[in-house]
Formats: sequence, structure tokens, C-alpha cells
Amino acid sequence: MAAGQRRGRPARALGLAPSLRALAPGGGAAPRPPDDRPVLRLAVSKGALAIELGEPFALGPLRVTELVVRLAGIRFPVDLSGGVARFRHRRGQLARLAVEAQGTELAGWAAPRLRGFLGDGTPQLIIAPIEEGALVALRSGETALAFDVAVAPGERALRLLPERARGVGLGAPPHALALQALSMMAGAHGRIVEGAIVLDAAVERIVRLLLPAAGARAPDVAGVQWTAVVAEAGRFRAEGALDAAPPALGDRALRALEVAELAGVADELALAGGLDDARRAYLAALERAPRHPEISSRLAWIDLVIGERAEGALSTVVDAMPAVDAGLLGGALLEAVGDRDGAFSALARAAHAEPYGPLAALAWLRAARLADALDVRLDALNLGVARAPGIEALRWARLAARLDVADVRGALADAEHLEASARGAEARHAVSRGAAEAFLARGHAADARVLFERALRYAPESPDVVAGLGRSLRAAGEGRRALDLLARARALAARSGAPAGALDLELGRGLAEIAGDLPAAVARVRAIPPGAPEALEARLLEGRWCAELGDLGGASVALGRLRDAVELALQGRAAGDTGAARAAGSLLDGGPAAVAAMLAEAAEIEERSRGDLLAAQRHLGLALRLRPRDPAITAAFRRVSGELAPPIAPPPAAPSSPARRPRATEQRIEVHVAVPRRRTLPPEPVVIAPAPPPSPPIAPARVARAPAVAAPIAPGDSGLLDEMPTLDGSDTATDMAPVPNSVTLAEGQVPLARAFGVDDELLAERLADRVRADPTDQAVAMALADVLERLGRDLDLLALLSARLEEGDEAARLEVAPRRRDVLARLARRARAEGRDSEAELYEMLLHSELT
Repeated sequence: MAAGQRRGRPARALGLAPSLRALAPGGGAAPRPPDDRPVLRLAVSKGALAIELGEPFALGPLRVTELVVRLAGIRFPVDLSGGVARFRHRRGQLARLAVEAQGTELAGWAAPRLRGFLGDGTPQLIIAPIEEGALVALRSGETALAFDVAVAPGERALRLLPERARGVGLGAPPHALALQALSMMAGAHGRIVEGAIVLDAAVERIVRLLLPAAGARAPDVAGVQWTAVVAEAGRFRAEGALDAAPPALGDRALRALEVAELAGVADELALAGGLDDARRAYLAALERAPRHPEISSRLAWIDLVIGERAEGALSTVVDAMPAVDAGLLGGALLEAVGDRDGAFSALARAAHAEPYGPLAALAWLRAARLADALDVRLDALNLGVARAPGIEALRWARLAARLDVADVRGALADAEHLEASARGAEARHAVSRGAAEAFLARGHAADARVLFERALRYAPESPDVVAGLGRSLRAAGEGRRALDLLARARALAARSGAPAGALDLELGRGLAEIAGDLPAAVARVRAIPPGAPEALEARLLEGRWCAELGDLGGASVALGRLRDAVELALQGRAAGDTGAARAAGSLLDGGPAAVAAMLAEAAEIEERSRGDLLAAQRHLGLALRLRPRDPAITAAFRRVSGELAPPIAPPPAAPSSPARRPRATEQRIEVHVAVPRRRTLPPEPVVIAPAPPPSPPIAPARVARAPAVAAPIAPGDSGLLDEMPTLDGSDTATDMAPVPNSVTLAEGQVPLARAFGVDDELLAERLADRVRADPTDQAVAMALADVLERLGRDLDLLALLSARLEEGDEAARLEVAPRRRDVLARLARRARAEGRDSEAELYEMLLHSELT
């Protein structure tokens, strides 16, 4: 018995299994191709002969389901044996016509006509029926447009009126784009009339295409008009009849016709690109129809697209409706004016109410970018992915958000979905590489390693992926293997001719941190050319490692190149959009904060390693140009500037209930000065106090006995010196007359100290000691300011006045602020005159911040 043969049953010969297609009705015969000619038939009814459509016939995206042509002048009895062919030469009268269109077929036919409309390639297009019209929606990447179309049938024309246009990522007003999209889809069959697309002679076009294709003569269509346009479950249906009553228009169509009459001229101007003229026309329409929501929205969209008109556009919207109820427009305007919470609320409402899923998802994406809390951002992204799972930008954003909350499993799921959705090895390689970089940036080295290895599956010779795998291994503690991979990545880049600046930077870090070979690391980063995007970081690392090696000169040269490159980039960015300016300004693409941090570290290296405070000040000044409100950089700049000037201790915090400080003219300021022995100098302390009352006139004889003092006397100070006895040249020290215990000087008369041989430098030093002893003494500080200004020590004066401005009370600030502005202006003028433009710009920036 044969193996497998059961007892009592004959063995069946082996053969091919029967085909399922052969078991189907028809015996597996190929289906009959559809006939490309319409099928007509004769019909007799109530003594009249007519030609009818035997079965639905497709005309492009349309399907003609019903067509009746009456033949007049036929006398009965008549021979019908010849069928339709016997009467095809007769011209009949169209009595009835019915046309249908599926939304999916209509979108598939129209999408190629919109190629390049929202971006490269053909956009995703949806045409769905809604009440009394259709929803038309397009998307390309992160750009989406959606609008409603109200259909208003006329006698023999169909009017398509777009309304409620909205979108994300558009470069033109949405309503103008909606008109353009409808015009492109209609092609030669439609024309723009007062903001509507009019399909003229639609009935004639249909019958002239259908009946001649069947070999019959096109009928007369006079008196035929549309009776109904119905939008129902996935399809549209339009019916026309001879001598029918005019169609009854619904509320949507009537409102759309009224808006077209009010704003049709403005719509056409906006479509033509004349936004300013369109804006004036919309304003005129709002005068006729105040606070009209649709017209107000179209006007506000124009202001939003033009830019820098957000406040006026928001006012226009608020007059017609609450801003949070204005949908995507309200969200964009609130975001533009800085109301992030209001913008989030408006975008969330718009996303909940939006019927087009991709547009709602992109609204959730924009809302997530406005959320500060991680849980709120993640909830918004989850809602967006639920509405449109296929949008890559949403998946990437949710992957990053999940990594931020340490949801590694969820992030891996998003990465796998993105890889599965990608088409082609190149696209999958890009997805795996991007996900690996995201995981590595957040410290998930093990998962990043797996993703980098998956990316190598699609592109094994990619230097970037090999380098990324090396970085993930280094983060995981496998330093030696990481160095090997980085060296291999550098060799692959050199072989392919790709830029290797980033790889040299990574390899230099590996040599310094893993192998401890600082000279080789310096050689690696020094090889990065000045114009490379990594040049700034390379110069910083070169300076840092040279300082660690003890090569202080090389460190200073490298950090000087860093400073020069940043200055050149700032000048290039201010120069305009020329090629050289873009090349210079590209070094700052990493962000001003990162570049300012590099300059701050360079200043620290200069100060710590070489003690070069002037170079540190230049680095910090340039960093302040990038980050003028950074507190750490500002504090470092003031500290270094203060060390370059005579040290002045910062004043302590004022007591909670300070006593009233007497004015400078109400107190005595005593300055102990050690001076050389001179005949006109009293050996007692110099005291600055309120000026005494004017002295009586001095007799001529007394004046003759008192010789003039050696030092010059300021105008108006003679009365003060008359009380001081002086000695002539023949007197000796033992014959000196009694000297008063102090010299009385009024406020503003400190120059008189020089009349007694007190040098300004010495006086400034003693006054600075007094300020350090009592920082709250405003009079002594202002006296020191007078001396510093007279000596021309403006940097020291700036440090003193800045400390008084920050730590003093309101009265002190009012007294100090004008003097500080004068000092800044003098420093700026002096720096300009000496060719130090960057330093001058720093002083001018500080001056401008005080004036504003």
C-alpha cells in the first residue's frame, strides 16, 4: 500500500490544486473590458419617442447616470426595428440629466492638477461632501489648507464659493489660496467671477461629450436648468430638467453669495497678489457690513501674512469674535503678540472643531510647541497623532517629548513606526540615524547604539553613523572601541570627500578625554579650517588644551582667533545678505547663547592662565554683544573691569529702615592725606565741609602781608584761603604761625585741595578708602567721582557709578544716572576715535539700554 493511502479509498493522482478563480462563476474567464462608448436605447412614452442612456457612463471623474433626449416630429406608427441608429441623425431636446461624482474619484482626478501648489510634488487632497457643499483639504508636509465650498446652482451654471479658509504654514492668505486651488482644479471649465468659480454651460459640455461618443447628435439644451445639487454619503449628485423651477438655495449658499457680493473685488485682488489693495477693499466692505466675521478674518489673515501687524489684526478679529474662537487665525495672532496661553487655548479649540484630521493634527503640533509643561506638551502630541498618525513631524516631536519624560519604550515605538512608514533604504537609514541621535543626546547610550547599528544596516559606509556609534560607545564607557570607530569614520569621510570638521572635533575630544593625548588632540582641532561650522568650538578647544599643556602663548593665539572669528561673523551678519556676509554669519548658526558661553570660557582661560585681564575684558565685552542680559556674563565683565580699575568694594544692602542721609553740603568730609612738608600745607587732615559764610572785605594792608600760594586757586575760592596764614620765603619752620586744625571746603570745591599741595591721585586714593569704609556715604562717593572725572579715569568712574546705581536708593540713582550716561558717551567716542569699534558698540549698547 502506498504511504499515506487510507484503507478503502483509491489513491488520487498528484496534480495541481484547482484555482479559486476557476471555481468562481464564469469559469475563470477574464472580465470583459468596459466599453468606451455610451450605451443608448429608445424609449416610447405617452406617444413620444426618446433616446435614453442605457447604463451609467463615466466622463472623467463624473458618472452620467441619467440622460433623456426627446425626439420631436415623429409620427406614429413608426418602425423601431433599426433601433437608436435609425434616429441618431435627428436633433432632439434634452429633457433630463443626472450626474454623480464620488469624492475619492474627484480628489484623485484633481490632485495632479495641484502639483507644486503647496510645495514640491502632488499634495494630499480630500474632497468630502458636507451640508450644501463640500470640504476641500490639502496637505504637503507641515503645510495644510482646508476650506468649505458652498455650491449655488444657477440656470445652467454652477457657482462654487469658498469660505472659512484656514491653514497652517501658508505663505499667502488662505482664502486667496482656496480660490487659486479651485481655479486650478476647474481648469478651462471655470472662471472667476466676484470671488466665485463659475462653471458655465456645464450641461452643454456634458451632452456634447457623451452623445457624439455614442454616434448620436448633440441635443438642444435650451430651457434646461439645474434643479438640485445633493451632497450625501461620499458622493455628489446634480440633476437638471427641462423647464424646471429655479432651485431653492440653502442658508450656506445664500450667506456665501452675500459675502461674494460684498468682498468679491477684494478676493480677486488678493488672488492677484495685491495684498495692500485687497486690504483697502476689505476695509471698504467692513464699512458696509460692520464686524462681519468672514470679512474680518480675511482682512486679519492679510495682516498676519504681511507681518509686523499682529496687534492691528488681533483688533480686527476681536471686534467680530473672541480671539480664542477665531480658530487657527486667533492662535497665530495671540502667539504673535506674546500671549502663549491664549494661543494654546485657541489652537486647542480649533483642533477639536476641525473636521480635517491632518490640519487638526498640525494645530496640535503648534499648540505643543507653545506648552512649557512636559505633560501638557505630550498630551497635545498624543491628540495630534490620534488625528493623523502618518504625519512624520508629529511622530518626531512625540519621540522627543517621550524621551524628555524618560518614556524610552514609547519613544522606541515611535521610532519603529517612523522606520516602517519610510520607503526605501535611504529613508529608513535617515529615520534610524535621527532616532539614534535623539536617544544619544538624552543619555540613552545603549538604545542609541542599537539604533546606530540598525542605521548601518542600510548604509554601512556612512561616516556620520559610524561616528555616532563611536560616540554612543564612548558614552557607554567603551572608550578604546569608540576611538577606533571615530578613526574609521574619519577615514571614510576622507575617502568620500565629505566635510570632516565634525569628525575631527569628535576625534580630538576622544584623544583628549580617553587617550589623554593632548598634543594629538590639538593637532586634530587645529586642522579644522576657519570657515567650517565647527571652527569656533575648535578654536576654543585648542586654547583650552594648549593652556593645560602650559603653552600659554598658543592658547592666547587660539582664543584670539576665536574672538576675531566672532567679530567677523557679527560684521558679516550686519552687512546684509551678500554671499560673504552669509558665509561669515554662518558661524553663529549654533545660537548666540552657545557662542557667548565659548567667549566666557575663553575669558576665564585668559584670566586664570595668563592673568591677562584686558584680553578677558575684550572676550566678555564681545559676549555681552551676543547676550546683553545674561547675568553671569554681565557680572564677570564688571568684575574684570573693576579689577582693571582701583578696587572699590561694593556697597552692602541698605538697612530696612535707613536714617536720612545728610546732603553733601550738610556734612564734613575728612580726608587724611600724607603729603610732603611744604610751607603752605597745614600738617593736619584736610576736611571737606559746607562752605562758611562769605568773609568781610580784607584790608589792603593785610593783603600785602599775605603772599600768594604756590598752587593755582579755583575761581570763587579766594575767600576760603584768606583765613589760612601763609609764610613768606624768609620764614623758618620754627617761626610758622599757628595752623588751623582743618581746611574747610564746600561741595564741588575739591580742586582747592591742590592749593595745599594735595595731588589728585593721592586724594582719589584716600577718598576710595573712605568709600570702602562706608559704602553708603553718597557724598564721599560723589567727591571721588569728581576727582576721577578730573583725572580722566573714565573706566574707574564707570565702575564706581555703576555700583552706586545698583546699590543706592532712589535719590542716589537719580543723581548718578546722568553722570553714568555722560561717561558711557565719552568712552564710546574715545573708542571710536581709537579704532576700537567693538568696544565702542558695547558702550553704545549700554547707553541705549539706559535711555530706553
